[in-house]
Amino acid sequence: MKTTFGSPPGAALDALERAITDEVAGFARDDRKIAKLQARQARRLARAVGLAETRAELLQGGLTPKAREWARRSLRAEVACASRRSEGAVSRLFADAETLVADLPETLAALEAGEVSYAHARSVVVHAGSLPIEARGSFEHAVLPQAREKNPARFDDAARRLREVHHPESITRRAVLAREERAVWLDAERDGMATLHHHLPAVDALAIHDVIDQAARAARGDMEPRTQAQLRSDILADRILGRTDGLAVFTPSVIVTVPAVVLAGCESTPTTPPTSTPGDPLAELHGYGPIDPATARRIAAAAPTFLRVLTHPVTGDVIETAGRYRIPTALREVLIVADEHCRFPGCGRRAARCELDHTVDWANGGRSVASNLAHLCTSHHHLKHDGGWQVTRPPDTGPTSRTLEWRSPLGATYRTNPAARSGGDPPPF
Repeated sequence: MKTTFGSPPGAALDALERAITDEVAGFARDDRKIAKLQARQARRLARAVGLAETRAELLQGGLTPKAREWARRSLRAEVACASRRSEGAVSRLFADAETLVADLPETLAALEAGEVSYAHARSVVVHAGSLPIEARGSFEHAVLPQAREKNPARFDDAARRLREVHHPESITRRAVLAREERAVWLDAERDGMATLHHHLPAVDALAIHDVIDQAARAARGDMEPRTQAQLRSDILADRILGRTDGLAVFTPSVIVTVPAVVLAGCESTPTTPPTSTPGDPLAELHGYGPIDPATARRIAAAAPTFLRVLTHPVTGDVIETAGRYRIPTALREVLIVADEHCRFPGCGRRAARCELDHTVDWANGGRSVASNLAHLCTSHHHLKHDGGWQVTRPPDTGPTSRTLEWRSPLGATYRTNPAARSGGDPPPF
């Protein structure tokens, strides 16, 4: 369509506007449908928990606290594997579902009707969940009308304020308990970056932010290329690590797997300095993933020790080291790097914080060799021995393979491979 500048757009523009209106209306309808499905999922999960506990009661001849705990843990793993979610995420879904069904029927009904989103419902759950049961009904009745009017971010702020009004305990008492939840955790991001979370008292958080913000503003100048945000980030890291001129006064403990060609600086066509291309071998930072060659070489230059590991040239499997029940230190270190995480489906706990488990128990003839060892976190180690989950090494994967096949109490099967094999390429030891 050709029009002169300033001329009336006519029927074509009217048609475009109607089409956009239809798409927006369709998007809103889909949003309501999604909310209804999420309400249905909540009801399903709440029923599944009840059914799992009933099953445990029939199997055990009574529902003891231990039987109830194992029923829930096994169901959590079952749902996580079936839906490809983490068990932590499934635990939150269980808690949300049970709270909505048992304590927040108005919120669940509003979600079911498509009047509020799951983000609104979860905000009600989070704030109501920290209230005594007897105070949840009045809080829900007061806060729900705002959920129908405000977006999730603004509603969450309103819900937080209303929670203060409806909480029967003093804020002094609650602040003491809330301090017990302080923590620091790490999320790996793309391109060699990560996000460090620090959950701490608000006064301390604001004070820290103010200190680094003032320092960043003081560092600004005509010759300073960094933004305010970049300066705050650099100043915080430098102060915590005690760096001067970008060098740390202590050496953190890190494990890096570096191909020889990367270490030598010849992973691609020689340049000055060496660079990398998409097809080049990658160095791996344990607990994070691929890092750039220059960073790997810088870490290797400061490394006090090296561990040389031989692997199968085609499959990448670690060559076995036979031994007694006690596992050699070198083999433990190799398997930490190879597994990277707990070997239960979907578990993200780092291998260094897990236990080495004999897939075929030592008491049943299992050997302390790489193909019979895998890292399991404490929770999944117990799930294997006490929770009804079975694990075997599939016979079709070869005698040195470290592939594991898990079978749930309900008969579903899942396979897991070492982290070094998950991308399809042999690990570059």
